[in-house]
Amino acid sequence: SHLHGSSNPGYVINLDPAVTYMPFSANIDIRDTVKYKNVMKQYGLGPNGAIITSLNLFATRFDQVLQFVEKRNTSVEYV
Repeated sequence: SHLHGSSNPGYVINLDPAVTYMPFSANIDIRDTVKYKNVMKQYGLGPNGAIITSLNLFATRFDQVLQFVEKRNTSVEYV
């Protein structure tokens, strides 16, 4: 919240696939790539197992996240 109100907001990355509400927007959101409830159904997991598996699936594409962040590193102070 503090960073969004500043003149130089940070680059926000949401890594919580199960969050239902965020008081601010994220530049990169795991929920755009991995659907937590689909992971639960597909792998027969409970909530905690689905969160861990979602993070593991997202980690396979983390090189793309780093590329996005590197492109913005001159225009933001915080990631």
